Amino acid sequence: MIELRPGLRVRYKPVAADDWLEGELIRSSPNGEEWLVKNRLGKFWLSLDRIRLGDEETTY
Repeated sequence: MIELRPGLRVRYKPVAADDWLEGELIRSSPNGEEWLVKNRLGKFWLSLDRIRLGDEETTY
């Protein structure tokens, strides 16, 4: 299990895109199932299954 915390750099895959993007975790949702991620395009709520550590290899 990944230990996520605010300020952590992550890679994520948006629903409407094929490429992985990078961002920074801001905070967890109250139920802990999503994280608010910030990057140069703005802030987005993402499901945990779309988030990977910034240095983790992606196999998708």
